[in-house]
Amino acid sequence: MNSTFPRFESPGQLALVAVVIWLIGALFHPLAVLAPIGVVLLVVAGVAYVLRPKNQSMYWRGRRIDLDQGHGAGAQLYHALFKR
Repeated sequence: MNSTFPRFESPGQLALVAVVIWLIGALFHPLAVLAPIGVVLLVVAGVAYVLRPKNQSMYWRGRRIDLDQGHGAGAQLYHALFKR
């Protein structure tokens, strides 16, 4: 997928960036507009964490089989934003 913005590895990385942006906006008054942007990014990271595809595996005849959960709208949105 070719995109114009770099994708994060996981929602945790997005949450870290969001906290840093929020702290900069909260601590430096001229950059106060960054505080709500950081909060919005933190909410997006939380929603992405909930929407992340879960891996399921089972054993059959002594072999481990990884099951595919399908490619619903949530999984497609997750993979559009994150590499994993």
